[in-house]
Amino acid sequence: MFLFLLLLPSFIFIDESIAQKWTAKDVMAKNEKARQTLSLKAEGKIIIDGGTRKRQEKTFTWWRQIQKDQIHFNTLTIFHTPATVKNQAILFLESSGEKNEILMWLPTFKKTRIIESSQQNSSFMASDFTFSDITALQNEDYTFKEESLETCPNLAQVKCYKINSALKNPQSAQRLGYHKLILWIRQDNSMTDRVHYLDQNNKIFKQLDTTQPVAINPGKFFFTKLEMKNLTNSQFTILEFANVDWKTAIPEARFYKQKLGKDD
Repeated sequence: MFLFLLLLPSFIFIDESIAQKWTAKDVMAKNEKARQTLSLKAEGKIIIDGGTRKRQEKTFTWWRQIQKDQIHFNTLTIFHTPATVKNQAILFLESSGEKNEILMWLPTFKKTRIIESSQQNSSFMASDFTFSDITALQNEDYTFKEESLETCPNLAQVKCYKINSALKNPQSAQRLGYHKLILWIRQDNSMTDRVHYLDQNNKIFKQLDTTQPVAINPGKFFFTKLEMKNLTNSQFTILEFANVDWKTAIPEARFYKQKLGKDD
């Protein structure tokens, strides 16, 4: 997952010979730094469509806060509409390796369900995102290889570093739902422009496109529109965010497990 997250790009003219001198490790370190927003609250909408499905829309409030290690995040989502998911809440507590915790509050049953590691590659709220897609990509879990410097897929005026990413631990593929990633990282703000998800046969089965970045804090960005396409059946899901607030502090108690289902 991902997880995750741009106003007008900064147009910086860089000598091509200098631009070619880059390493995937350095690019991804800048990408990780650009994604490390301290705290964030936003109103969101998830739009599920395509294929043989009937269009669905769900609204929610979303909180995300970086942990003390300045790498992993805590994320809380509380749904509002439709009525079938009202007050349903999902808490993501990220950790190193295979130790992510995902808890789902089911108001109808007044109980909390634990999303086991083996289930984290399943659909998030009937969408084309998985639970693991909602968590942030952690560089510590991957090896990166340089591919090329080329035009960004979603923004022709900007160059992107194309990078091949492989999981260090093959067992992580079960939790994540993919074996490799191909990433396009924007040269202007170090954010992700597109991601291809590859299966065990190196076949691309899913594509994530990110647009409409908001600049928050110095050198930090958050995407307000993400579209995940299932390339095997023409289904797609759009995540949209509005009223992004990165200035108001979020109490740590917002992410306490014992408070899940008790927040407004």
